[in-house]
Amino acid sequence: MISVVVSTANADRDLAALLSALVPAAVDGLVREVLVADAGSTDATLAICEDAGADVVADFAAALRRARGDYVLVLPVSLRLRPGWDESVRRHLEEGGGPALLVSREPGLLERLTGPKLAGVLTRTQSLDGVGDLAAL
Repeated sequence: MISVVVSTANADRDLAALLSALVPAAVDGLVREVLVADAGSTDATLAICEDAGADVVADFAAALRRARGDYVLVLPVSLRLRPGWDESVRRHLEEGGGPALLVSREPGLLERLTGPKLAGVLTRTQSLDGVGDLAAL
């Protein structure tokens, strides 16, 4: 159902925490695949991907092209998903929801006015034609 795309470079600790948070959603069938766009990591990033069953690709654009899910969830490697994030996303999709942002905590007043500093983006895979980098999302 969802392809998760994570861009990383030497972020083994953050990646391990993020991938751990994705496990329940993968077991329940919400997350279909995890694609890690790696920029040449020299730490344990690649070993963590292999252990977790995440596929490593050359860059962000390649990850988006390879995504097979109906939706793509692009996550910054340092985002900390809240417990229950997967149920919120599942409800959103079941209710016909469109694109959405996932944040690590409830936004404060400033973030409600200016937008979150760190968020994941959920969108339909078909709407990503021509998107080559994270800034284009």
